[in-house]
Amino acid sequence: METVSEDVMASDMSAVATAARLDRFALLGISQGCAFSVRYAVEHPEQVTCLIMLGGYLRGRLKRPDLDQRKLYEAGAMMIRDGWGSPNPVFRHFFTSTFIPDAPQEIVASFDELQRIATSPEAAMRLWEMNSEVDATELAKRVHVPTLVMHCVGDRVAPIEEGRLMAKLIPGAMFVELPGNNHVLIEGTPAFDQFFEETAAFLAMHNPVA
Repeated sequence: METVSEDVMASDMSAVATAARLDRFALLGISQGCAFSVRYAVEHPEQVTCLIMLGGYLRGRLKRPDLDQRKLYEAGAMMIRDGWGSPNPVFRHFFTSTFIPDAPQEIVASFDELQRIATSPEAAMRLWEMNSEVDATELAKRVHVPTLVMHCVGDRVAPIEEGRLMAKLIPGAMFVELPGNNHVLIEGTPAFDQFFEETAAFLAMHNPVA
């Protein structure tokens, strides 16, 4: 079984940049990808022009001080272990209702099914465990590129406090609060539109190759 680790994630990002022949680029981090993007920016400062972070966190659930976060970790682990591959969507709906609580029913149903076919229960558990243990708080202090952090106010996957912490620890980072409760932005919502507006303006200022 292939390795799932933070080191492998960082290596994969470097491999993509090399394969795409990218010398300098803006880096977008979403959800757990924010922690890995912070690491990449610190380890490859010659490549990253700026960072754009959406709905992310530096600390996984097991690294946060709130005891409810550990309970959510344990509940999620149980749902993955006991029901990820089941044809009954009630197990995966635990995640759907967390990631996109404001989504219309047709998107909810699609997201439920997408989880089932996207990966195996074993791989889902390994990713769940890895992401819950991540801690990039010290690395964030070493980021020295322009950074934009955006976060939905009611995000249930990564509480907005985690986004604010990221913006606080990354020197000079900008923080923008987005409306709504979704962790995954949905087209046609105010948060979706604002994300692209803020991103376009930020890139125009900080990414000369945009």
